[in-house]
Formats: sequence, structure tokens, C-alpha cells
Amino acid sequence: MKLARVGEFGLIDRIQRLIVDESPDVVLGIGDDAAVLHPQKDRLILFTIDALVEGIHFNLRYSPFESLGWKALAINISDIVAMGGIPRHGVVSLALPASWKVEDVESLYRGLRRCSEAYDCVLVGGDTTRSLDRCCISVSVIGEVEEGNVKSRKGAQEGELLCVTGELGGARVGWEVLESDTDRGPFLKAVNRFLEPKVKLREVQELIAELNVTSMIDISDGLASEVGHICRQSGLGCILWEEKVPVAEETVIWADRRGESISRYIFTSGEEYELLFTVKKNDYERWKATQPIQKDLNFTIVGEMVKRDKGIHVKRGGEIVPLSSFGWDHFHQ
Repeated sequence: MKLARVGEFGLIDRIQRLIVDESPDVVLGIGDDAAVLHPQKDRLILFTIDALVEGIHFNLRYSPFESLGWKALAINISDIVAMGGIPRHGVVSLALPASWKVEDVESLYRGLRRCSEAYDCVLVGGDTTRSLDRCCISVSVIGEVEEGNVKSRKGAQEGELLCVTGELGGARVGWEVLESDTDRGPFLKAVNRFLEPKVKLREVQELIAELNVTSMIDISDGLASEVGHICRQSGLGCILWEEKVPVAEETVIWADRRGESISRYIFTSGEEYELLFTVKKNDYERWKATQPIQKDLNFTIVGEMVKRDKGIHVKRGGEIVPLSSFGWDHFHQ
């Protein structure tokens, strides 16, 4: 069914039926001029926004509408989580071309709803309008964090350990597989990682509680780029140990098939949504010594923070070379 047949308000009614906004801190949700929320006491508010533009951030040739909905919300939730927060509420703004069908929008919202339920982030409103030719999805998320528990990019200190969660490279592999129309079979994990990224909500809360994380950022633009952000914001340099960086198995297989360097995938794979963070050495050693059975926090130490004048370098084998900041930049591609 074409959007013109139901109209804007008919579409909003359908969206409202798809989204459940019942939550004790939602006084008034979808259906009015604005949502009314009741924040928790002694918490700071975190607020973030991200836009996904068709042809820049996603390709409808291979991106299912439902996965697109999941991803649009997940990337915003990841920003909240990367600062030590808990996602609470989201709003969605859609600019849609006339070529979209009502069923497409409903599928998109099913993905949004799945993600909102997975991370307990209640959708409380939004907006819909018409675009001339391409779709634009803008999502805002509000989160909360305990006072004194905000984790920013600028808290690192000289001598601290640089760590990363999970494994890297898979998201870029997934994108390249989809772009090249390669058989997805051997690379399903990488494809799913790209289409529907998972957020490290539980993991971050455990890391903060166990290790006293000093700075943190999510890997949305590539490891090289995010390392640069932490270094610049903290006024430091770092030495990154390339052989320590955890690499997804499918990344190794794909890079070998393409005749590409693993390093390219380690440092440039954006949309990973793993966490890059720093901890004090003594906090790490204390945690390690006091765990009768090591908790599986699924992180790897990949480097060390050094003085700013030492620069940002990679140790590769016996060689130390400057780290190029070749992550994603929207205006230099």
C-alpha cells in the first residue's frame, strides 16, 4: 500500500500501534506535541542524535527495512552506553520518499521496536515528513548516568592501559560482502554484525563496576580514528600493539581471499560498536588478583597511553610506526 493512500496521520496511527511506550517514567508518550518524562533523582541526563541517510549510510539493495530500524536505534544507544549511561527514551524522525510503501515503514518500526525492547529504551515520539528522493532517518536517545560516573574521551592518563572489547574487522567484512554481492553463507556473522550491530550495555556496566574505566568511546568510525580521539581529548599519545588486537575469524578468511592486509580491517572497520577504553594498571592488576575465577568481561589490552610528545604509534613485529588516522570522515571520503 502506498504512503499516499493512508496519509501522514494514518501512518502515525499505524506506527503508534506498533510501539508500546508504557513505562513508569513516561507520563505522556506518542500522540501529542511532545513527550512528557519523569527523570530519576540524582541522575545526569545524556542526550545524543544520529542521522542515517540513504546512499550514504545504508543501501536498500541489501539492507532489510527491519534491520535498518534496529540499526538506527542501536547506534544511538551505543553512544549513551559508551559514556557509562543507561538508555531510557528515544524519538524517531523520518523523511520518506513517495516510493516507500506502508509495509516498508511498518517493517522499519518492527526493527526499532525489537531494539527498544532489547535495551529497554522506550520510544516516546517522533515525526514523519516527505522527502524528494531518498530516505533520512534521524533518531535521538535520552539516557541517564549516576553523577560522577560519566565516562568521556578525555579521562585517560599517562601509563594507563588501552583496551578493546570483542573482536574487530567483522563489520567492514559484512559491508564488503554485501556491496560485492558475494555469497553470504561463509560470512553470516559479519553480515549480521553490519546490518544489526549489538550494543555492549551489560558489558559496559560490568567494566565500570569492576575496573574503574577512566575514558571510553565506541568504535563507530574505526579503531585508528577512535584511538586518535582519546589521545587528542586526553592530551596524550599511545603505543598500540597490533598483534594484540583481537580479530574476528571471518575477517582473516575474507582478507586472505581478497589479498588484503589484516591491518586494513583492524584499523579501518567502522560500525563495530565495540568499546575502546582505558584503565589504570594498578586497578587492572588488583582486579586480576582478586578474581578467584576470572570473570569473562571479554576485553583485550591492546596498548598503553604515553606522553603526548611521543605521538601515536603502532608496534608491528619489531617495528614501531606512526598510526595513520584513516577512519571514517564524512567530509573526506
